[in-house]
Order: sequence, then structure tokens, then C-alpha cells
Amino acid sequence: MKKLMIAIEAEKPDQQSIAFGCYLAKLTRSGLTGIFLENLPAESAPGVKFAYGSVFVETINSLDLPETDFKLKAGSENIRKFKAFCEEQGVAYQIHRDQSVPEEELIAESRYADAIITRPGLFASSELEMPAGLVRELLAKSECPVIIAPHHAGPINKILFAYDGNASSVFAIKQFTYLFPELRNCEITVLQADKEAVFSEAQKEKLYEYLKEHYSQINFKDLHGKPNDELFDYMLREANACLVMGAFGRNWLSSLFKASTAELLIKINNLPIFITHR
Repeated sequence: MKKLMIAIEAEKPDQQSIAFGCYLAKLTRSGLTGIFLENLPAESAPGVKFAYGSVFVETINSLDLPETDFKLKAGSENIRKFKAFCEEQGVAYQIHRDQSVPEEELIAESRYADAIITRPGLFASSELEMPAGLVRELLAKSECPVIIAPHHAGPINKILFAYDGNASSVFAIKQFTYLFPELRNCEITVLQADKEAVFSEAQKEKLYEYLKEHYSQINFKDLHGKPNDELFDYMLREANACLVMGAFGRNWLSSLFKASTAELLIKINNLPIFITHR
């Protein structure tokens, strides 16, 4: 991987997700592009004024507003800290300072990235909004894989592939494998996440034939019961692992972030989650 981006809320960056971004950049020998989202107001807005008994309309330059000035100064200071941290970690970096609508800016940036990292609460209105609306939008419309950073950065030594028998889950496995050849020595567990929770021998054989070309430690595990609940229960017991899953908003994944267990898992966010779609 060469083009790794990380979405950062310019006023209040999350240091844990930045640390995780630096870890992935060092792991893959990639540069890290910080996308600083400032969400500034529109350039100008008309305002009604009264003077000498008359009414007139005055154009207000939003760049002159105290709130805008504070945001710009905070963004500049946080960019300085980001640069210093990357230099300390030995990570090459670039800065993109996006000052318009965060959703539009981030999706536009994703077109030119190999992968983009975000925290689950990016621009969340409250702690209860997990994942945040912007993150949901990114997961649905991103033009590259999205990696949801964990709350606490740590090394990855195990990979969990969520497999439901569909092309989207296999596509996610392949994309992750292409982007992270450095993790070829990790232990791999393929989690059967279909309602039937049974691997056919033909499926196992074909998937194993592919995976053995890239990994040496491969396991298969059936998740019985409700796929969502079983997957989250399994994840909560894991550490230093990364979950890889297919298309957000399709099939059983369409309800993934609606179930109460999923919302709880996003809030706990103990593992990085790699999500992509075809």
C-alpha cells in the first residue's frame, strides 16, 4: 500500500486513531496523508443592519467571525502536532486541509486513496451517535476501503475474515490481502457469518486454496445462532486482531449497525474493522 489517508477532525483530533494510522503506515512502509476536516461556514452571508433610521443589507465575511478564526487557529496548531508526531514516529506525511462540507470532502478524497482510516465518532453530535452520521455516509459511499480505528492502538497479529458466502465478503478478503501483504504471517480465522452457519466442503476448499497462497496459519469457524450476535460476541473476546468484512449496507451487513449489539461494539471499538465494497 502506498496511499494511506486518515480523516481527522481539525478542532479535536483523536490521538489514538492517529497513532494507529502511524502504525499502519510503518507496517506497510507507506506515507500517511492527514485529511484535516475543518467544516468552516460558507464564505459569506447577508445580514440585515440598521443605521440612521434606515435598513440595509451587509455582506458578512465568515472568515472574519471569531468562531472561524478560532477554528483556523486550532486547525493550524493540530496540524503542527500531527507533523511532529509523524516525524517522531518516522512516518512520511502529507497534509490536506479541507474546509468545506466534511462528508463531500472525505468521499472525494477516498477516490485517490488505497485506504482511509477514521474513528467511529468523527463529527459525532454526542457519544450516543456511534458510528457518527459522517462515518455511516463514508462507509456507504467511499471509493476505497475504510478502516475504523480502535480506541486503543496496538499491533495486529490475528485477522478475522467475516465470510457469508457472497462475492462481497470474498472481495473484502482479497482487497485486505492485496493491501497488507506484511500481515501474511498472522493467524487467519475465517468466520462463517451466514444464517446457516455451515461451511460446505466446496466453499472451504476453494477459499482455502486462495488463502494458502498468501497465509500460512488458516482456521475456519462456524458461528451458530444469530450471525450478528455471534460475530460481536466473538470479537469482544479477541485482542490484537483485525476484522475484515464486505459491503456495508448489503445483505446481513445491512442491519449490522442497527442491532443494539453492533452499536455497543462500535462504542467499545476494541478492534480495527476493515470494510470495503465492490
